[in-house]
Amino acid sequence: MDVIAEGDPGFKRTKGLMNRNATLSQVLREAKEKEEIRTSNEVTVETDKKTHYGLLFDEFQGLSHLEALEMLSRESEIKVKSILNSLSGEELETLKVELEQLKEAFSLAEFCEEEEEEKKGKKYHPRMDQEVSDQAISRE
Repeated sequence: MDVIAEGDPGFKRTKGLMNRNATLSQVLREAKEKEEIRTSNEVTVETDKKTHYGLLFDEFQGLSHLEALEMLSRESEIKVKSILNSLSGEELETLKVELEQLKEAFSLAEFCEEEEEEKKGKKYHPRMDQEVSDQAISRE
C-alpha cells in the first residue's frame, strides 16, 4: 500500500486545489453543472441548424440554383417544341408517345393529383383540349 507523504511533488498542488474548494463532491457537482450547460447549448445550436432549411437554402445559394434550373427547363421545352414542330406524320406520333411515357415516368403522384384537382375546378372544353394536344402545346 502506498502512502502519500507531504513531500510528494503532486501532493502540494492537489492540496491547494482541495483547500480552494471545500469538498470533492462540490467540485464534482460544479463540473457536472458546467458539462450539462455546455451540452445543452450544443444540442440547441445543432437542432437550430438542422431544422431551419431556409438558412441552408440561403447559405448554399439555393435561389440562384433554382433560377438556373428554371432557365434550363425553359430552354429544353423550347427545343422539344421546335423538334415537334419540324416533325410530321408517323414520326410525330411515335415521338409524342415516347414523350408521354417519359412524362409519366418522371411525374410525382402528388403533383398529378394537384393537376387533376385543377382540371376539375376549371371548365374544360373537349374540343379545345384536343386542339391543344394536337398542337403539342403544354397545358399549364
